[in-house]
Amino acid sequence: MAISGVINTNTSTLNTLDALNGTQGGLDTYLQQLSTGKRINSPADNPADYAIAQRFQTQINGLNQAIANGNQGVSLVQTATGAVQNQINLLQQIRTTAVQAANASNTTSDRQALQGVVSQLLAQVQTIATQTQFNGQNLLDGTFAGAAFQVGANSNQIINAAVGSAQTSAMGDHIPAFSPYSDSYGCNGAFVSGGFAPGGAFTITPAQTSAYFTFSGGSYDFYISRGVGRINGGGEQLNSSPQQIQVNLGNPPDMAELQTLATQISSAGIQISGTTQMVNGIPVLRLTYPANDQGIYFSATSGTSGIIPGSGQAVASGSTGIFREVYIRNGTISSQGISLSSGTTTDEAIIPPNTYYGSFSSGTGSSGLSIQGSYGSAQVDVNTETESAASIAAAVNAVSQQTGVTANAYTSASFLVTTGSYNFTLSNGSSGLPRNAVNISASVNNATNGQPNLNALLTAINQQTAVTGIAASSRVINGKPELILTNANGDNINISAGLANGQLASTALAAGSTGSLQAVSGSTQALIGYPINSGSHAALIQGAVQFASASAYRINNGDMIGFSSQVSRLQSGSALADIDVSTQEGAQRTITIVDQALNYLNQQASELGATQTRIQVSVANDQTSATNMQSAQSTVQDANIAQATSQLTKYQILQQAGISTLAQENALQQAYLKLLPSG
Repeated sequence: MAISGVINTNTSTLNTLDALNGTQGGLDTYLQQLSTGKRINSPADNPADYAIAQRFQTQINGLNQAIANGNQGVSLVQTATGAVQNQINLLQQIRTTAVQAANASNTTSDRQALQGVVSQLLAQVQTIATQTQFNGQNLLDGTFAGAAFQVGANSNQIINAAVGSAQTSAMGDHIPAFSPYSDSYGCNGAFVSGGFAPGGAFTITPAQTSAYFTFSGGSYDFYISRGVGRINGGGEQLNSSPQQIQVNLGNPPDMAELQTLATQISSAGIQISGTTQMVNGIPVLRLTYPANDQGIYFSATSGTSGIIPGSGQAVASGSTGIFREVYIRNGTISSQGISLSSGTTTDEAIIPPNTYYGSFSSGTGSSGLSIQGSYGSAQVDVNTETESAASIAAAVNAVSQQTGVTANAYTSASFLVTTGSYNFTLSNGSSGLPRNAVNISASVNNATNGQPNLNALLTAINQQTAVTGIAASSRVINGKPELILTNANGDNINISAGLANGQLASTALAAGSTGSLQAVSGSTQALIGYPINSGSHAALIQGAVQFASASAYRINNGDMIGFSSQVSRLQSGSALADIDVSTQEGAQRTITIVDQALNYLNQQASELGATQTRIQVSVANDQTSATNMQSAQSTVQDANIAQATSQLTKYQILQQAGISTLAQENALQQAYLKLLPSG
C-alpha cells in the first residue's frame, strides 16, 4: 500500500467536514422538533404534510371561533326567552282578570277598575317588547328577523333565527274578512262585534227557498218574476219586474244547455238564482228565491205595473218546449208537479217553493272549506245548507293540529217584539232534522212605559232551556226592548208552528198568534229579514263560526259560510292592544284574544327553545370536531419525542465523533511537516 501525504488538499478532512455538516443539520432538526414539539415546522420539512397541517389549522381556528359565536348566540336566545316568559306571565294575569270581568256579578265601576289593571299589565307587555335588547339589538319588537348565527367553521354553516314581534299591536286573534256576497247567505247578522256580542251572531232563514224543474227539448220564450200574493182585480202582485227568458234546448237537453238557461235567470236581476244538478242521470234546474215570496211566476207577457194578469199564457205562443216542476227528496226525484207550456195559463203557472234551506252552502272534499294555516292545510266539509255552526266548528277543530286554526260557534239573535199572543215550537238542529222540540206559549202586553213587556215570553222560553239549550234574555236599545235568543253551543235555533213529518212546519207561529218577531242588528236596530209571524215561513237561525288563530290563515271557499277567501289578519278590535274588559262582551272577547296571544308567545318560546338547543348541540359538535381535527393535525405535524430524542442522541454522538475524527485528520497533516528538512 502506498502512503501519500497531501498538504494542499486534505480530502479526508473535507469528507469529515461534510459529514459534520450533515450531522449538524440532523442535530438542528431534532433540536427544533424537541423544542417545538412539531415534526413539521416549515414547508421545507415536508411540503405536502405542511399544507395538510395548515388546512387542519384553518378548520380548528374556525371551529374555536364558531364555539365562541354559539355561546354568544345561546346568551342572546336566553335573553329573548326570558323576556317572552315574562310576557306570558303578564298575559296569564290579564286573562284571569278578563275571566273575572266577564262575570255578571260585576258592576260597571268594577269592570272599569279591572280595565285599569289590564291597562297597566298591557303597558308592561309592550315595554318588554320594545326594550328587550342584547348588545344594543332589539329582540322582541319585530326587527330581529332573518338573523343567522355562524356556528360552523365554513361559509353558510349557520342557524337561522327569527323572533316575531311581541308588541301588543302584533298579537291577538286573526279574523277572516266577511264575504262581499252577503245576498248568498240570506239575512246576515252574524258578524256584529265579531260575533261575540249577545244578539250578534246569527244568519237567519227564511232567506231563500227553491223549486226544481226538468225540461224537454224545444224553444222557450217566457217572462219570470217573483210574487207576494193575489190582489183585488184577479192579478198577482209581483215582488220583481218580469224579465224575458229565451233559449233553445236540445232533445233531451244536456247540462251545458240547462246551465245556459240557469245563467240567464241568475243574470236577470230579479233575485232568482239558477243552478243545475244531475238527479238520477236527469239534468235538473234549481231556482232559488227569497222565502217569503209566495212563488215563482211565469207568463207570456211582462204584465202591467208589476201585476201578472189573471189569465193568459204562461209561455209565449210558438214555444215548443215543456218544463215540469219536480220534487227532490233524498237525492232523487220523488214526484212531479205541474207542467208548463204555451198552453198553460198564468193562473196555473204559479210555482210555490218545495224546499226550504239555510244560509250556508253545502260542499264536501275539494268543494268544501279549505283551511290553509300556519301548520298546514286541511279540508272541512259543510254537509248541508242547514248545518249548524257548532258542527262546522267541530269539524274545523278536528283538523286544528294540521292547520293551527281553531273555531268556536255561537248562536245569538236579537228581535224586536210586538204585543200579541205567541204560540210556536222551539227546537234546535237543522230544518230537516229538528231536535228537542218544545211548545212555547205566551202573551206580550205593553208595560207602563208603553213598550212591550217581554217577561212572560222570557219565562216561557227559559223554562225549556234545559231541553233546547236555547236561553232568552232582553236588553233595551234606543228605548226599545229586544228579545235575545242564545244557544251558546252554536246549535241552530228553529221557530216554527210545529213539526210536520219530522221537518219544520210551513209557518213560523201557529195560526191565531197575533205577535211578530223582527230580527234586528246593531245599535241602530237595523231590520234583518222578514217578520216572523203566523203568515211567514218557519225560521231557521244559524249561528256564526268564529275562527281563531295566533297566525294568519286563509279559508278557501269561505263564502260558503259567509267569509271571504282572503288571508286573515289582525282587524280592529282583535289585537291585544285593543282589549277592553269594561263590558261583559269585551271581557268575553278579551279571553279569546289573550288566548291567541298566549298561543303566539308560547310558539315563540318553543321556537326560541328549539333554536337554543340547536345552537348548543352545534357548539358541542364544534368542540368534538375541533378535538378530532387537532388529533388529526397531530398525526401529521407533531414530533415523536422518543424518536426525536434518540435521533438527537445519535447526531450528538456523530458530532462528537466527527469532531474527534477531524482533529485526527488535522493532526496527521501537521505530522507531514516533520518530513521537511530543518534549516
